[in-house]
Amino acid sequence: MNRVAFLCQKISDDLERLCLFGAGVLLIVNLFAVMLGVFARFYRPPMWTMDLAKVTLVWTVMLGAAPALKRGEHMAITILVDKLPQSLHRFVVAARVVVFFGILLFMLILGVKYAWNMRLFTIMSLNIKQTIPLMAIPVGMGLMLIEYTLSQFIPFGTHRNDSSCGNDVDGEKQP
Repeated sequence: MNRVAFLCQKISDDLERLCLFGAGVLLIVNLFAVMLGVFARFYRPPMWTMDLAKVTLVWTVMLGAAPALKRGEHMAITILVDKLPQSLHRFVVAARVVVFFGILLFMLILGVKYAWNMRLFTIMSLNIKQTIPLMAIPVGMGLMLIEYTLSQFIPFGTHRNDSSCGNDVDGEKQP
């Protein structure tokens, strides 16, 4: 493996660990918020538990999306692509890469725009701006974009899971 691929693999692994750590911490916070809301229901439930649970759940999912992409755990339907002739197969795989980059970039830009537009609104029970939970979308899409870009430079067979986002079964790059 050359230096660029090695560096991309290291950055990808570090990013995966960071995302999973953050998602794990937020999942624990989410669990405690929900449990507090359930058990305090019989006395005086804090108003903020449901809002905190919603915010942490959104961030948990978006932080976990990049490691899921790296490991190949996102759903993909390849039955038609696998039956295509080799030349057409390569074209479709290349088109898939471009379309996937485009969708991630589009969601990143729209997510930032939407979060910016909602900056004046506040979640009253948490006393935080609505931008904080909404930034989970562009952050998650950005992390997926980084992970997907890095995977394009990592040769097939060097991922922990060969069905990951970097390469197709026959060595072609895939989303």
